[in-house]
Amino acid sequence: MGYWVYDSISTSDVDIISEDGKDCISDDDCVVFGKTGDCNCGCYNKNNLPLGTGGECFCQAPESCKCVDGKCEGIFIAELVTFKECVEAGNPILESYPRQCETSDGRIFIEEHCSKKDTQELLTLADAEQIAINSECGDRLKEPSICNEDTGTWWIDLDIEKESCNPACVINVMTKEASINWRCMGVIN
Repeated sequence: MGYWVYDSISTSDVDIISEDGKDCISDDDCVVFGKTGDCNCGCYNKNNLPLGTGGECFCQAPESCKCVDGKCEGIFIAELVTFKECVEAGNPILESYPRQCETSDGRIFIEEHCSKKDTQELLTLADAEQIAINSECGDRLKEPSICNEDTGTWWIDLDIEKESCNPACVINVMTKEASINWRCMGVIN
């Protein structure tokens, strides 16, 4: 003899997907719900939270949430590896230059910066990008960005098309000036 058990599910028990088929459009749509040890803890659309956290279970709540490919996903402290990720996770920024971000477990991430070898002068990537945008390089920056400590320069690739060239914006750490290096290959006529 067997029994069939039917469990009714209300719409508030399931994630409600938006009209465009996505759970989120921006990071602001996502929030952490519950705490570590609660059931149902995790990242949810702020307008479609579960009914409750339920009893104790092995759920680990994320540090913060972000929207990835239309789905709210958790950011866990152990996953953080860069200053930018630490800041995006909502951790405090310490007053220093370069800036530092500290996680709740005491790990510190230092903002990416460049300096010229054997000098104290340094320039953060964020400041280098702002200098580049205000120069002939303009707002055409793309990854990657590389620090050359021998010359004391940031090299940030540019989104500019020119045959046989791979242009980069070069920002000098000492002078805080930027210019385009076209990095062209082949014979120049």
